[in-house]
Amino acid sequence: MILVTELLLLMIAAYSSSSDDIIQCDKNRSSLNNCLSKLPDMLHQTELQGIPSSKKDVDVACSSFKTGMKCFDDYSRHCLAVSEQKKLEDYIVGARYTFRFLCDDPAFQAQYLKYTTCFKGITRDWDHCANTFLRLVKEEMSRTENITASSRLIELCCAKHGFLKCIYVASRLKCHKEEAIFIQRIADTLSSTRVYLPHCEQVGTDICSHAPYVTSSVAITLVFSVVTALRRSR
Repeated sequence: MILVTELLLLMIAAYSSSSDDIIQCDKNRSSLNNCLSKLPDMLHQTELQGIPSSKKDVDVACSSFKTGMKCFDDYSRHCLAVSEQKKLEDYIVGARYTFRFLCDDPAFQAQYLKYTTCFKGITRDWDHCANTFLRLVKEEMSRTENITASSRLIELCCAKHGFLKCIYVASRLKCHKEEAIFIQRIADTLSSTRVYLPHCEQVGTDICSHAPYVTSSVAITLVFSVVTALRRSR
């Protein structure tokens, strides 16, 4: 389930060996793992796939996310240096922001629940777009040969642009334009947990179309793979 488990369970992997402070905090790390181990049971209470598409799914997602955030907040406070706390917060700020609205803002949740039919229709497409985006980000971050900071910035931003276009195209084919725009807004905020780069607003899609690595991998592949999948499913 991309929306909750990807945001929570993969966060610990990103910080499991990034500093000596974390390695020395054995007791708290064990406590964190025990805390996170409660999440799968919560998520299996419903057939929660893709993005929450009912009030029941939203309640389960919110309960899981708040539990996970408490786990990480306690872990961060006791085990991480201030600099590492800042890195972790930058990593989860988009998810924290979205779920604060979804879980604690009745007006936003009411608007969200207006589009449940659309959510149910695109759940597989959401997972496809998200999995492709995460794979491309992982590949880019693992590249070491002849890469500059500026070129990596472009690649990551273009991966994010491709993800958002993938979500919008999939949503627009099955839902109304208003619904597609709303879902894309959610995807934009959540994708900030993997590509938190303010400079991405300055990296337009025209730049992405000329980036040698991203042209086939992101800007085109993401969109046309979704269209192909949708056609096959009909």
